[in-house]
Amino acid sequence: MEGPLNSIFFSKCPKCNLGDLYEDNNPWHLSKLGKMKIACPVCGQKYVPETGFYYGAMYISYALSVVLIFIPASIMYFKFEVEFRNVLFTVLGIYLLGFPYIFRLSRNIWLNIFVRFDPELHNRLMRRPDK
Repeated sequence: MEGPLNSIFFSKCPKCNLGDLYEDNNPWHLSKLGKMKIACPVCGQKYVPETGFYYGAMYISYALSVVLIFIPASIMYFKFEVEFRNVLFTVLGIYLLGFPYIFRLSRNIWLNIFVRFDPELHNRLMRRPDK
């Protein structure tokens, strides 16, 4: 799989889809959750184009969080008639467990909005003799 979806879901460079975005690929290593590489080690694409670039990712994170909370809460409360307090604790647990992934996913989406996948670059880098 190549393209933006590969970059978004597997934390790869949005331009070449080969380099990793983060210093540690595991989002549940919380001490390194937001530590991104400065640039792609494969194609050189900068991951932080300007100071404060990722503030916009907060809006995406908010939208993803609302979906992550609203859907299970609605199903539990309206379909299975679970008590509100239990719904609240369950959704809070789901959110806390999913937060590291949502945090990175929102950053990945935000970066992919501004940096486009270059299939020619990807193919050229895949054919390099040193790979």
